[in-house]
Amino acid sequence: MPDLFLKDRLQELCRSRSTLLWLEGSKYERVLSVRLSAQKLVLKFANSTIRVVAFDRYSCTSVGLQFWAKGRPGVLYRWEQVPVEKGVQGEEFTKVSVDEESLSPDDWPSPPNFAA
Repeated sequence: MPDLFLKDRLQELCRSRSTLLWLEGSKYERVLSVRLSAQKLVLKFANSTIRVVAFDRYSCTSVGLQFWAKGRPGVLYRWEQVPVEKGVQGEEFTKVSVDEESLSPDDWPSPPNFAA
């Protein structure tokens, strides 16, 4: 049974118009997509890499979600910036989505209009 609170919180983060970042120590990566599968996050980053993070526990913070894998923390961080309108800088905005293997495609959240 999937953790409904975690699924709802991920959907909320992905529907926001904010940039999502994955923070670990002093390193960060811009997140293009998130998939939740049992106790694992599948993160696709802007540099075209994919990372699977198996986590033991998580907690909700005011800026996102913090996950612990073998005692090491990582944060899915909602970076709220001033939104830039499409076309101002001449680039398309990234869509972030969450899916859950146990849900049908009709139950998946709609991606945001853009992530600044």
